[in-house]
Amino acid sequence: MKLTVLFLAVIFGMASHITAEAQKIIFTVETTQVLREDADKFIGVNLNYIRDEDKNRPLARPLDAALKDMGVKWLRYPGGEKSDFYLWSQPPYTRPHPVSLGYYGTVKGERMDVDAFVAHARAVGAEPYCVVGYDNVTRTQRTRKQWIESAVAWVRYANLTKKYRIKYWEIGNENWHNQTSTPQEMAEIVAEFSTAMRTVDLSIKIGASGSAGGNWWANFLPKAAPHLDFLTLSLYNTWEWKGYDFLLAHPDTELIADAKTALNAIDQFAPLEDRARLRVIVAETNSMDYSPNGWKADNTLGHCLVTFDTLGKLMLQPRILSAMVWTTRWMDDKEAAQTIWYSLDTNNQILPTGRAIGLWGQFMQRRRIAVSGGTPLVSAYAARSSDGKKMTVWVLNRGKKKAGDLEIKIDLGVRYQKAAVSVFTGNDANDANPTLKQTGTLPLDGNQLKGLTCPGLSVTVLTFEK
Repeated sequence: MKLTVLFLAVIFGMASHITAEAQKIIFTVETTQVLREDADKFIGVNLNYIRDEDKNRPLARPLDAALKDMGVKWLRYPGGEKSDFYLWSQPPYTRPHPVSLGYYGTVKGERMDVDAFVAHARAVGAEPYCVVGYDNVTRTQRTRKQWIESAVAWVRYANLTKKYRIKYWEIGNENWHNQTSTPQEMAEIVAEFSTAMRTVDLSIKIGASGSAGGNWWANFLPKAAPHLDFLTLSLYNTWEWKGYDFLLAHPDTELIADAKTALNAIDQFAPLEDRARLRVIVAETNSMDYSPNGWKADNTLGHCLVTFDTLGKLMLQPRILSAMVWTTRWMDDKEAAQTIWYSLDTNNQILPTGRAIGLWGQFMQRRRIAVSGGTPLVSAYAARSSDGKKMTVWVLNRGKKKAGDLEIKIDLGVRYQKAAVSVFTGNDANDANPTLKQTGTLPLDGNQLKGLTCPGLSVTVLTFEK
């Protein structure tokens, strides 16, 4: 009897497994349900003013070509902590003359000044975003007065002298980090910076950073919010994952928790009169596990898929203006293939980190639209042009096994004839050389695409045309 029960249990389990594997996955695209209007102006990347200039790699293709390939629409300059050890010029501030302080002064490289930065932004059609330096005297040997003087002169030079019309300015980088200041003190500092910078140009938008940990937002926002237009944060979302398999075991893991915390903090801690206008910018993001013995920060397919998914989820939050991946490159191009801190290699070719950006930027349409259906491991995103003539659907298969017999249904608002197919995938989550290939064109049956198969660990991009 026991053997019979065991046999039946095994057979039933096998049948259930087979059924799960063979389960048809159906997505329904709602072309008229618009979730975001400016989706094609959302994705960005942090620059490295010390190492990004073309003079530092004369045999490589131009930086602008790489940025265009990734489709970036925001560029953060001078980039991260470097901003707090960077002087854009020297008194009397009549022209750019970048100086790197501390460790950053020891790194070799032709510095990208603000004029060159704006030229890059204009060449690729990206929003220029500047971080004015601030850190305490102990860490930088510069006083608050000196930092404010530099920031004011920078706004004056950029927007009055040169008429660059740089709109977005961030005060300091990760002000909650390295004991820069308490949140209460930082609120006072932000108010002083903001007031001084706006005396030069009232049209600029000013932001400052905070942390989801502790009580930063609760102590910072009541006094800082009236002087700000947006909050910024660094989103590194794989703490204690230890590896890609964590996601397979926990497919419902919240990838944008810190961003949601910032949005909720606005509604809870900012003065009532400031809540409706405040926005959030994710100034840095990547799939870094900072926990002890965490997921190794290799530049691989697994990390790319997590960063790609993170960007997709952030884009669905209407009060988040932009998300910028950290970063184009760090300080030694020789390590580019080994670490996620490089979107580009020594020849400015796109690495997996950069591909997380490019999978969005290369194929994005104006309007993000709704998609229903899928499974915990297989999901989809969609966007269409304003006139509806083009549509992109991204199918993300986080799982290691292929997903077969997928079907995509499109509501009757638009009639499409065919879909061009591109597939991004690799051998496994640790593959440092995943590829993006065009695999052909599929016809539609009515307004349905049937029989689609997506490899394990992949993003399949479908570009629909009428």
